[in-house]
Amino acid sequence: MTPMVFMIRQRLLACLLSLLVVGCEAREPEYVGDPQGVNRNGKPQVIIRGEGVRLNGVPIRQYQTKATDLIPLIGTDISSQESSDVYWNATGLQIHATPDDGAPTGAPEFIRGFEVWVRPGIDYGKHQDCDEAGFARHRESVEMSLASLDKFEKENGFPRDEAARQRVLNRECSMAGKTPEHAFSGYLEVDGMPIGPNMSLKEIQARRKRLGLQPLYMNSSPQIYLALKYKTGFEKDQTWYFEVKTGDGGVIVDQRLKSISIP
Repeated sequence: MTPMVFMIRQRLLACLLSLLVVGCEAREPEYVGDPQGVNRNGKPQVIIRGEGVRLNGVPIRQYQTKATDLIPLIGTDISSQESSDVYWNATGLQIHATPDDGAPTGAPEFIRGFEVWVRPGIDYGKHQDCDEAGFARHRESVEMSLASLDKFEKENGFPRDEAARQRVLNRECSMAGKTPEHAFSGYLEVDGMPIGPNMSLKEIQARRKRLGLQPLYMNSSPQIYLALKYKTGFEKDQTWYFEVKTGDGGVIVDQRLKSISIP
C-alpha cells in the first residue's frame, strides 16, 4: 500500500467516525429553551426555591402562613378540607392547612403542605364522557364483544340473540375521571427551571444537570423522586411524583411528571 493510499484511507475512516459521532449526538434531545407548553406570562405564578414557595410573588411559609392569610391572594378560604379540595380541583394547587398539634378548637390553621399538579391523576371512582381516543377504544370493545358473541353462539349451536347484541351496541362510552379535575395552567418554576405540562424524567434530569443541580433521586419506587437539600443525606427540598408506564415484563418505558410537593 502506497503512502498516498494509506493517507486517503485514514482520512476516510476519520470522516466516517466523525459522521457516526455527530449522528449519535443528533439523536439526543437538546432541551434548548423553555420546555414545551411553558407560558412565562401564565397566571397564577408559582416560584419554588428549595422548599420556599412564592405564589404570585407572595411567600407562603409552612407552619407560619395562616390559611386565612391567603384569602386576598387566592380569593377563597381553604381552611376546611372541602374548600381546599374545591380549590385544588379548579386550579391544580393543593394547599393543606391544619391547626397546631394540641391547639384548642377554633385556633388558626397554618399551611402544612403545598403541591402543584401539572398532570391530573386517573381516578377510577369518577367517570367522564369519552374523548376521541376513548370513543375509539369503546368502538373496539364493542366490536370485540360482538365477535365474541358470534363465536360463542356458533360453537354451541345457539340461535342468534339479537337482544344481547342490542345491549352491547347500547353500552355508554365512559372513561375514568381525573383528580384534580384541572391541572395547573399557570407558570411554574423550580430552582430556576421552568416546568412544562409534559416533561419526562429524562428531560428533567438533563435540565437539572445543565443548571448545576443535583439529579432527582428515586425514593422507594419509580413514581417518587426527591430533590435533596444537601449532597449527603436524604433531607429533601421537594418530592416529585411521576406517572409511570411499563411495557413487557414490567420494564419502564416512560415517566412523566405529575406533581411536585413541598416539603
